[in-house]
Amino acid sequence: MQTDYLIIGQGISGTLLSYNLLREGKTVMVVDDDDPAIASKVASGIVNPVTGKRLVRTWMIDELLPFALDAYTVIGNELGAELVQECDILDFHLTQEISAAFNEKQPHEKKYLHTLTDESEWSEYFRFNYGIGKVAPCLLLDIALLLKTWRDQLLDDNCLIEERFSWDDCKVGKDRVVYKDISAQKIILCNGAVCGDDPYFNMLPWSKDKGEALIASIPGLPRDHIYKQGINIVPWQDDLFWIGATHDWKFTDMEPTPAFRKQTEEHLNYWLKLPYEIVDHIVAQRPANMERKPFIGLHPVHTAVGILNGMGSKGCSMAPYFAHEFTNHLLYDAPLLPDVDVRRLKNILSR
Repeated sequence: MQTDYLIIGQGISGTLLSYNLLREGKTVMVVDDDDPAIASKVASGIVNPVTGKRLVRTWMIDELLPFALDAYTVIGNELGAELVQECDILDFHLTQEISAAFNEKQPHEKKYLHTLTDESEWSEYFRFNYGIGKVAPCLLLDIALLLKTWRDQLLDDNCLIEERFSWDDCKVGKDRVVYKDISAQKIILCNGAVCGDDPYFNMLPWSKDKGEALIASIPGLPRDHIYKQGINIVPWQDDLFWIGATHDWKFTDMEPTPAFRKQTEEHLNYWLKLPYEIVDHIVAQRPANMERKPFIGLHPVHTAVGILNGMGSKGCSMAPYFAHEFTNHLLYDAPLLPDVDVRRLKNILSR
């Protein structure tokens, strides 16, 4: 069997890259085992324009956010699914210092930071003593629906092999890759954190990052906002809410951590006035790296092998833009942004 591109992984990156290549008239074959614990399936789906305690703009957000909104809207229209909505984050300040920092920053960041004219309406839902700020516009992506509807499309088009990829079954040549009975021009790795153990890209500065979240039923809580007070409460699938998340760089296993659940429930008991029920505790390893910039492009030595990966917790915002950029690079030799081009690390990859 012949195909133009063999794509490993159908998380957010593999989904959007295969979508873009197919729309450009190329043939693809995606290999994915439908692992429920990949980062894309555990992520909240938030595209947040500001980050950290200093409330600085997320890298490239002025380009990434509108591009993501347009891309997810177009894909959703094609698939007959409502994938994305514009929303806001209500930031319930935990301390006076946090409130003061927000109020000091807001006049200089009016594009994304806003004050509320009436905070009293939220007193029936939450306990808060230091005010509420608003972050907007934000995006909320229904990742589960995106992955499922595109997976169904790939299956209908005979473009998906549902199995775990193994390099033992793959031979890489100078300008051709053969996986079992499939011959492809190139193989592109979009397989998330697993790529850290890959023989071609394992020398990259990966950073293991375990993330956890709770899934809860919170009857009566409005679903048209994201709520934040140290942790996030995010509208999720099936009328549930996603609550989290952690960044654990020193984990020893991928099991749910009882301490995280206990700490999160204690915070909810303090902050949330409504009754709730925890229905799940989910865990995944993010494809994070020490540079905090994605790894995109073709291997500087083995040019039949490429990568679209390393987006950490920012996959929902970065993947639409950089899947499009990588597609243009592959098909039309358009240059990649130097900050993300994997060739910036060619000295490491050429060893």
